[in-house]
Amino acid sequence: MTNQQSINISSDTLCATILPQGAALVGVRFAGQTRNLVIGFANPADHINVPICAGSLVGPIANRVEDGRITLDGQTYQMPQNENTNCLHSGPDGLHTRFWQIELQTPESVTLSCVLADGVNGLPGNRRILARYSVKADTLTLTIKATTDRATPMNVAAHPYWNLDGMPDVGGHRIAVNATHYLPTDPQGLPKGEERQTRGSEFDFETGKPVPLTPSLDVNFCLASAPFASPSHAATLTGSDGTRLDIATTAPGLQVYAGASLPDLAVEMADCPPLKPYSGIALEPQHWPDAPHHDHFPQITLLPGQTYAQSTHFRLTPPKD
Repeated sequence: MTNQQSINISSDTLCATILPQGAALVGVRFAGQTRNLVIGFANPADHINVPICAGSLVGPIANRVEDGRITLDGQTYQMPQNENTNCLHSGPDGLHTRFWQIELQTPESVTLSCVLADGVNGLPGNRRILARYSVKADTLTLTIKATTDRATPMNVAAHPYWNLDGMPDVGGHRIAVNATHYLPTDPQGLPKGEERQTRGSEFDFETGKPVPLTPSLDVNFCLASAPFASPSHAATLTGSDGTRLDIATTAPGLQVYAGASLPDLAVEMADCPPLKPYSGIALEPQHWPDAPHHDHFPQITLLPGQTYAQSTHFRLTPPKD
């Protein structure tokens, strides 16, 4: 499938827009309003032309893998090295670049699928990934499932950039993250392997504070040591006008990225602020990054006969009158 015709789903409260490329969430609006709460481009082709993964699903291994190299069952697999010597979001032809098939669509939901053949992204297994977006009242739910015929690593993450108040940057937002620990990183953004307490650090967001516009805010928060059985509260983001996003997820980690490297481009946006650094903040439910190189992290190996599953609720509340 190669067209970029958008898919719209809605409830009485919310409207969401999804593109087949990357199964990308490119529009979230309150019913009857035009302001887009996520970064989206007016021209759908720009979701291909501007490689920031805006709204896309990334994977099959989200985030960074050191040297792009993974050893599984005694065999080493080499992924593309697209960020220095490391692999970011599974390389230049990851899930975010692929055109997903529409499996089922209703007014309130859409299910898309993507098949990765054995060896794609340098990884083993014929893999099938399903993504279902649905809206009910004030909540958008994303459910991701995957299967494989060979043991393979699987860690898919949603990558929307949120801007809840329409301001030029997200510095007026407040963020609270339901985590007591985070993963310190090296200069390449790779986790060092230790879990550090958030309390007293620059990432102490437990009680909420303004979003710091700093390149260092690109970090995984440790929500749990294993996936939750059902979605658990992970974070709250509040715009300067009081618009509120509550995220609950089954994923054991949440990557928070303030958007420092977003490009400053004269590209037409879809009812959201101009694209520039910090014009959106990414909140990405995921397993912890570079897990195959850290045995004590929640592991991401998917076996034949198993089903990878991740479910996330995005609950949106408009400003009070």
